[in-house]
Amino acid sequence: MKRFIQAIFILGFVAFVACTPKSAKYFAQAEIQYKQAEYQHAIENYQQSLSEGGDVAQCNYYIAECYRRSNRIQQAEPYYRKAIEAGVKDEEAHFFYANALKSVGNYEGAATQYKQYIKTGSNFDYINRAKKELENLKALEEIVARPTYYKIENLSALNTPEAEYAPFFFKDKLYFTTSRDAEKMHSATGTGFTNIYEFIFDGVEKFSGQAMPLPDNLNTEGAHEASCIITKDGKTMIFARGNSGAKKGPTDVDLYKTTMGSDGKWTDPVMLAISDADAWDACPALSLDEKTLFFASNREAEGALGNVDIYKATLDEKGEWSNPVNVGAPINTRGNDMYPCVNKDGVFYFSSDGHPSLGSLDIFYIKNEGGKLSIENIGKPINTSYDDFGLVWKDSLDGYFASNRVDDGAKGDDDIYFVKNTYWDRTAKYIVDGTSFGRSKANPKYILPGATVYLFNEAGDTLQSTVADADGKFQFTVEPDKKYFLVSHMDKYFSHIKEEWEPFTIASVPFKDLKIGENEIKKSAEVILIKREKIVFVRNILYDYDKWNIREDAAKELDVIVELMQANPDILIELGSHTDERGSADYNRVLSQKRAQSAVDYIVAHGIAKERITAKGYGEDDPAIKGAKTEEDHQANRRTTFKVLNNFNDELQIKSH
Repeated sequence: MKRFIQAIFILGFVAFVACTPKSAKYFAQAEIQYKQAEYQHAIENYQQSLSEGGDVAQCNYYIAECYRRSNRIQQAEPYYRKAIEAGVKDEEAHFFYANALKSVGNYEGAATQYKQYIKTGSNFDYINRAKKELENLKALEEIVARPTYYKIENLSALNTPEAEYAPFFFKDKLYFTTSRDAEKMHSATGTGFTNIYEFIFDGVEKFSGQAMPLPDNLNTEGAHEASCIITKDGKTMIFARGNSGAKKGPTDVDLYKTTMGSDGKWTDPVMLAISDADAWDACPALSLDEKTLFFASNREAEGALGNVDIYKATLDEKGEWSNPVNVGAPINTRGNDMYPCVNKDGVFYFSSDGHPSLGSLDIFYIKNEGGKLSIENIGKPINTSYDDFGLVWKDSLDGYFASNRVDDGAKGDDDIYFVKNTYWDRTAKYIVDGTSFGRSKANPKYILPGATVYLFNEAGDTLQSTVADADGKFQFTVEPDKKYFLVSHMDKYFSHIKEEWEPFTIASVPFKDLKIGENEIKKSAEVILIKREKIVFVRNILYDYDKWNIREDAAKELDVIVELMQANPDILIELGSHTDERGSADYNRVLSQKRAQSAVDYIVAHGIAKERITAKGYGEDDPAIKGAKTEEDHQANRRTTFKVLNNFNDELQIKSH
């Protein structure tokens, strides 16, 4: 049913020579039904005729035609094949069979049939369309290979085994067309007449909500209503209504308008003057400024190119729509072009089977690159070999469309799908991917589980900490283009001192180089801990100007010496203190001795025998930086150094800084 609202019309006479009286009876009944576009009933009688010995070629051909004419082209494919194998005389069977093969994704078989028709066919229009289709098939390889930025999901909470299509989003409601709950069946397709529903999302689960039909003055009994759109102010609705099959009234499908009354109810619809009483007019859409109305029609008009073309009408000063004009090529083709839509960014979308498509109807858009316009197939996964049509956008990223595909969670007939444009959905997570190693005299590098690792910023502030796993692995999430340092700690091990920290930076990756979704940008890193009983780094203890008290940073370094002396009870050390060059030499010598003694007192207070430590003040005699001028240089001179006085352990190496 789907993309076309059915209308009752009369077809040409079908010639047939029955093989048996019973087969002739069924065929004659099918012939009448076929003429009246009662395709589903006709299919049943053609099949009965076949079972009674009817002509295999003719019966199969007209079964296929019934499916094709009722927009069920995939179901027509095996019957065209049987008809051709049985020697059907209708030359157009090859052309229609090619279309059916394409609709099920058999592109190679479709190409063979198009070529066959070009050789043997006589319908000039079909020959040109076959040539165009051969060109289109060559373009499919590029379309299929093109990277896709879309993700789709069946709206399972909305869809039923019946038809749901023509979505339109307005103020948190999704309007759609459906044949659910139909009391009358359409004789052409065997499915119910369609009505327009609104789906109200309740937010309980993803896409969950309730579907409700629009009022009875909009949805009429025994006629199709479909494809509604609503103006931005919510005051006007335009939709399509098919005929009821009655002798009086419209003979096809027309566009109607209803307005919102002061009572909050939709008024009785009025047919738009731009409708053609003898044509199929449907699929309305508005431009961004709502001054242009696009729609699809099969009218016989100047500029018409194919079966169904897209037209436009403009709003005049009186608020009426002007005489429609065919939008022409390159949008319209010799095939069917319909379901126009203009998204919030002004991009024009439509559905077509005349442009290079993956099967039947595909969704296309007009691409504008520097003023150069081209028609682009939106590609997979939106488009398939089945009918994919009626794309509308809720915003720049999220939209809805309809398809009669049989996978992707399809419930049957046409279903509505949610589509998300993930092109901008690219995130980068920058990760330090590190490994903790140990080092000893016997083994210069080995995996070290259980080490605590710290992440510092450039200023030396601790940002994060973690513990290396059983494989020595650890990770930190950082920001790109910033400097960081890693420091580790573990009992019986020492880390590198601050002066030996190696800064690292993870460079940011340009957006265009990121993959869709979440990207992890990793930088390998290592931390190395040195066993205390092998090599020990001891940093200088620093003091404030004219002070000898132990600062917090100095206490940390003295703790290292305490641990060293506890682990090695034979060690004897000297703590030699220094001052900067300011002040008198005698005063500085006394000050330096106080500094040395305060360091000794700290170590003794932590359980180390005072006999193992010598305190000596050197005053200003041995500056680290001679002729210091800056406060930073003076600070380097105000220090206590560490020196081992005895040769107590051949295994241990102590380095003082």
